[in-house]
Amino acid sequence: MTSPDESEVLQQAVEWFVRLRADSVSTAEREAHAEWLEDPEHARVYASLELDWEELDGLENRARSRLAQLNLKRARRQRHRLWRIGGVAAAAAMLLAVVAVLQFDGPPTEERFATVKAEQRQIALQDGSRVHLNTDSVIDVRFSASTREVILHKGEGLFDVGYDPRRPFVVRAARSSVIAVGTRFAVHLDGGDDLIVTVLEGQVAIGPSDASPDTVAAANDADAAAAGAPERVFLSPDRQARLGTDGSIRAVEVVNAGNVTAWQEGKLVFDNTPLRVVARQVSRYTPGEIRVAPGVPDHPVTGIIQIRSARSMVELLSEVVPVRPVAESADLTILYDAS
Repeated sequence: MTSPDESEVLQQAVEWFVRLRADSVSTAEREAHAEWLEDPEHARVYASLELDWEELDGLENRARSRLAQLNLKRARRQRHRLWRIGGVAAAAAMLLAVVAVLQFDGPPTEERFATVKAEQRQIALQDGSRVHLNTDSVIDVRFSASTREVILHKGEGLFDVGYDPRRPFVVRAARSSVIAVGTRFAVHLDGGDDLIVTVLEGQVAIGPSDASPDTVAAANDADAAAAGAPERVFLSPDRQARLGTDGSIRAVEVVNAGNVTAWQEGKLVFDNTPLRVVARQVSRYTPGEIRVAPGVPDHPVTGIIQIRSARSMVELLSEVVPVRPVAESADLTILYDAS
């Protein structure tokens, strides 16, 4: 019988590591673990795993930025939740993801991901982070032992970032950057090249694209504002910032982040949104363009539009506001006044 390869030994080591920290661990299990450790390879992998975990557990004391400290608390809450609801299996899966990050020492990698119009795509990155790429979007992902960087060329992405304060996760677009340690946020590069950043969980720092992660993450939002440095600002959950093409922050407001990112659930949520803004948003999910005719009032739109066919979305819109859609061509639908 051949011995298991190192990946199988690591899986076994993770299972033992999690099991031995459970309140219900038995004497028999401890004895079985001691017997398992008699294999030199098992002992080596288990010792390496313990060292990695100690490094992770000590990160809070070494964190040098407010951003890292805040997101460490979130990561620990998630870890405790895994213990409660998932038991050994969920905790082992989480631990394996952490070990994979700690052991990343390969050469730098770069990948490009894209969606066409009306397409969405979910992407699992090598550090355990996830990206939900919205319609008509392009990103480049660049990872190394010291950096995690995503370049958003166009479109929109929802980022669920794996925790790693030694490698801040940076999203760059136009002349702006968004920096996170472990959090959930959306970045949208709209047609006018403005960058819109919305935070769902945790905290992110926004700043100019040439600012280093350490510099931006070390800034305190209140201190930055007092010093007249709006380029260094922290965003908390349900906050949204709009940055101009020069990297300057044009506005920060309170929003319902769930509504802003409802597209990931196949719907668009509007609350007193001007008709022309709605038409532009709906057009992102249709093969052709939807345009409001000159002279039509910019009616406020409130409601939910399911992302389906162009025809069904336009018909639903015409039921909410007094407009009459006319298909001028296969690529253009005009909304005329029907009042």
